[in-house]
Amino acid sequence: MLSIITTSVAMLLFTLGGVAQTTYTETIYGAVIFTRYGERSPLILSEPNVLTPVGAQQLYSAGTFFRNRYLTPPANANDGSVMTNSSVLGISTHNIDNSQIYAMSLVDEYITGSAQAFMQGLYPPVDMILTSDNHLANGSIIDYPLSGYQYPQIQTVGDLDPNIVFIAGEVNCPQYTQSGDEYPNTPEFSAIQASSKALYSSLEPKILNGIIPDTAVGYDNAYDIFDYVNYQSSYNKTISESISSSDLATLRILADQHEWAINANLSASGNTPGDSIRAITGQTFAGSVLEILLNNIENNGDVDKLSLVFGSYEPFLAFFSLAQLPQVDSDFYGLPDYGSAMVFELFSTGINGTSTTYPDSQDLKVRFLFRNGTDQNTELVSYPLFGRGRSETDMSLTDFINGMETIMLPDVGDWCNTCDSLSSFCAAYSNSTCSSDSSPNSGSKMSPAVAGVVGAVATLGVIGLLVAAAMLLGGIRFHRSAAKRRSALGGFKGAEKLASDTDLARGSGTAVADKGSERVGSWELRDNGKVSEERTEHMPERMPEHMSRPVSSAVSSLKGDDEIGVDPWGEPVKIDDHV
Repeated sequence: MLSIITTSVAMLLFTLGGVAQTTYTETIYGAVIFTRYGERSPLILSEPNVLTPVGAQQLYSAGTFFRNRYLTPPANANDGSVMTNSSVLGISTHNIDNSQIYAMSLVDEYITGSAQAFMQGLYPPVDMILTSDNHLANGSIIDYPLSGYQYPQIQTVGDLDPNIVFIAGEVNCPQYTQSGDEYPNTPEFSAIQASSKALYSSLEPKILNGIIPDTAVGYDNAYDIFDYVNYQSSYNKTISESISSSDLATLRILADQHEWAINANLSASGNTPGDSIRAITGQTFAGSVLEILLNNIENNGDVDKLSLVFGSYEPFLAFFSLAQLPQVDSDFYGLPDYGSAMVFELFSTGINGTSTTYPDSQDLKVRFLFRNGTDQNTELVSYPLFGRGRSETDMSLTDFINGMETIMLPDVGDWCNTCDSLSSFCAAYSNSTCSSDSSPNSGSKMSPAVAGVVGAVATLGVIGLLVAAAMLLGGIRFHRSAAKRRSALGGFKGAEKLASDTDLARGSGTAVADKGSERVGSWELRDNGKVSEERTEHMPERMPEHMSRPVSSAVSSLKGDDEIGVDPWGEPVKIDDHV
């Protein structure tokens, strides 16, 4: 996530004898980028949601944009106040190095597709990468397919992964869902519902007929309706001609209002007064961002240089509200466009050149930036956090930590207790072992990696008890089959392949469908150490000939019903008398 990019600001100091020039250089050590997926088919439709070609182009453009910022910035580019004169320090600029970049995505097809398109723009194909791996013994040179396509490592997280709480904390959070279901009972909702009734009613015969029930057409499903109409206005000529641009803009505003109320209302509480349960996903996201940046500092910038997360809009709205960004610009009340990105940069400022020595923590600064959409002319703009003045976009590391600690949930256990979640991994946490207090100093903490292991062990324990009960009470027995033992899932991964996690959705009030609201898998912001998952290779039934003792064909054919070979050098058969 973090890149080291150098920028110089020339400041003129007038003296009696002339003009002295001092060059200030910024060095970025790490960056966290959360990107919303690209355009996809409407959630309201029954068929699977897919990333559209337009959506893929949006994320490819976003990847190219950040490549130009963090990997290959143009020499002496001037954005009005800062001149850039070198590439990102410490990051491979052309050949992808997956040890330097951490990418995480929710499991939804259109989100993982967005992540892949982004990475194509960040690290485009490189023709004939000359390494020892593509030089064959016969002198031939073999390039990667598609003119040097590069293969990024993207980790996906689903509902059973504890890291989902850091990228989609609203998923499987009963307290969040319950609070959202209370919104239709408020005076605000009733007023907006009444004022927008005529507009929604006009959509029923022309646009929404047969798509959703008439009883579901209204402000309660504002986002799903806007999502569908906005999509069809681009792909369906009849619908495009049936709705005016002003009505479409109004539908967008209604969707903005509804989703802000569900995901960013800080006055709504769950079990604990003041817990701002509707912004739960922003609280967990804030905790993960801080953890990533601190890990970069702890390792002197050797890890977490560039962390990329791909998800939905809910974390955007929740964090905007928690960080008091609407007070700076009212546009933060609205939904972020497809391909939007919020960025956290860790950097320092020096004089006269770029330093390759990692600075002391007191010299480090953090800034927040936001880019709404992927249009060519859309800029990445820095904004102040936590109610600071408009000119105070650059924060000291200490101020940033203090601000984040006031809004974040630091770990999975806090999320489980705050949400009253029944997620399988929450079995590893209880009020006796993890405090529900959101303070970073309260209770014990587990890293996302450890939480995953503990959750998996707990789940296996429950499955083991159920199997044991079935064997004891139901007479179920297991035996070895002589049939081939490959996974029924097939594929090149064989038995290692897992079925996709089911993607859940939140709805409030009248449900349109299970996927009635945007929700994305989850992002585990990172596993400590970023150790790649080791794949277990299937051991052969017999050792290779050059490693095993010679066995005659007659002896090797002696097998019992259990397919166990007889070894003449092994232990003799022991007598086992039983009835």
